[in-house]
Amino acid sequence: MDAADQGPTGNSVQLNSLQNGAAMKLHEARILIVDDEPDLREIFAQQLKYFGYSKVRTAADGKAAIVAIQAEPIDLLISDTQMPVMDGITLVRRLHQLGIHAPIILFASGFGDVEVSEMYDLGAEAILAKPLRREEFLRCIERALADRSALWQDRMKSPPRQSLMTKVEAVNEGLGDGEDSGNILRLGRGGFSVQTRTPLRLGRVQFECALPNSFVDDGPHTLSGQGMVRWVHRDSHFVGIEFVYLDPSCRTWVANEIATRPTHSFIPGRGPARRAGALARSKS
Repeated sequence: MDAADQGPTGNSVQLNSLQNGAAMKLHEARILIVDDEPDLREIFAQQLKYFGYSKVRTAADGKAAIVAIQAEPIDLLISDTQMPVMDGITLVRRLHQLGIHAPIILFASGFGDVEVSEMYDLGAEAILAKPLRREEFLRCIERALADRSALWQDRMKSPPRQSLMTKVEAVNEGLGDGEDSGNILRLGRGGFSVQTRTPLRLGRVQFECALPNSFVDDGPHTLSGQGMVRWVHRDSHFVGIEFVYLDPSCRTWVANEIATRPTHSFIPGRGPARRAGALARSKS
């Protein structure tokens, strides 16, 4: 982590920007750190324990991580992408194949070898560039462990310069891939994907998605708020957007949808949202 991001002496970084439910779970969260560099593994583990995460384990590569997870479930996986034996990308794919689902934070020296939309689809909550900034790293962990109802309450400090306005025909319907499947909004644990002809770039975005009439009686008319465009597929006109802020009119509905129609995708890819038998956090 950058030395410039180190706070004042003592436990001065307060992890209380969310509701108390997230902070209450700090000492209970089972975290696995995967990195092939022993010194970095130790630094990460000590940093997390310093800030209240007491159940932290480490593994040297993806293969060792799978053995550790099969021996004891986890609540959060933190992994490097470039490692010998089994890299972080292969680890994420392999865990999905094994039906093991937990929030994931990845860090990488470069993104050329990372298919960003696939990683968000398979459960990654954040893909961070090295060197890590401590404040950002801790916020990502806090959000990953928080109940969804505690999130998306604060507007961005300055409004986004790009916007998305669209009308969708259905939400979370499994109609298949491609442009002929209609304009389906696919909702994940932390964002959504949708087709749009609006040219968008990576970064901040204001969005307003008019929902189908079937939602008007029991839910909001629109999914609206602010977010981050995390990936864009130019050929199919799909975009993946992470929630940052949700308008009060739809925030509770989104949290309820995630709870009642659980998915381990953080931002679903082009296909139907991947379903899981339980919420994304691993259960013992």
